[in-house]
Amino acid sequence: ENKAEESPLAQLKKINETTYQLGEVLIDRKNRTISFPAEAEITNAEQLDQVNAVEYVVVTNMGKVHETLFVTTARPIHVNIAFKLLGYRENKSLFREFVDNFPTEKYQTTSEEDKARSYFTTTVSWTDPETKEIHSHNLNDLLLTEETNKTFAEDKVKWSYGGSFVHQGKFVAEMNNDIISILTDRGAVANYVGKNGEQGMIWLPVSEKLPSQGTKVTITITPDFPAEPKK
Repeated sequence: ENKAEESPLAQLKKINETTYQLGEVLIDRKNRTISFPAEAEITNAEQLDQVNAVEYVVVTNMGKVHETLFVTTARPIHVNIAFKLLGYRENKSLFREFVDNFPTEKYQTTSEEDKARSYFTTTVSWTDPETKEIHSHNLNDLLLTEETNKTFAEDKVKWSYGGSFVHQGKFVAEMNNDIISILTDRGAVANYVGKNGEQGMIWLPVSEKLPSQGTKVTITITPDFPAEPKK
């Protein structure tokens, strides 16, 4: 392990009284938001002939680009630090316990309080390059489960911060390039909390609400839990 490498937290810059920047990630302590730039990738089902489903919401441009709605150059470790700085707790209850690197039948445990402090809402916004119209959608309006023909909004899907994990001294989300996953992925920074996350279903983009491939968007994450009272 290279101890000389600068700690990612050392790159934190103060922009103003309430806003900090970490790489490409903006952390707004007043509004409690995490935001970063991305580009639309899979925006209609025709792009999915080869893979059948969207399994990720956001990966980096080094990641599983053929299975994701959005691609970013923001680093997973920076997004992870932003979650921690805003007081999120890790929800590990979606993930199995491992023994000797093999998953068991047992799931990890997380307190109800920690679970409650893991949930967040994601908003995707962009400006139409031609009309200059500003669009903004809750992520749950942009995804559909083919089997039920219901959007994630209709299914009241939640999203949860899991915090990935460290393996042999390396932060796995940074190695795998996964930020927000639909298919249950303990290596991603955050995950879908809904039916059949572990087995996977056919999840599709709601193309009439998504911009065209390559459109620059902003991903904004807001907590679903109240701020801790100031001490």
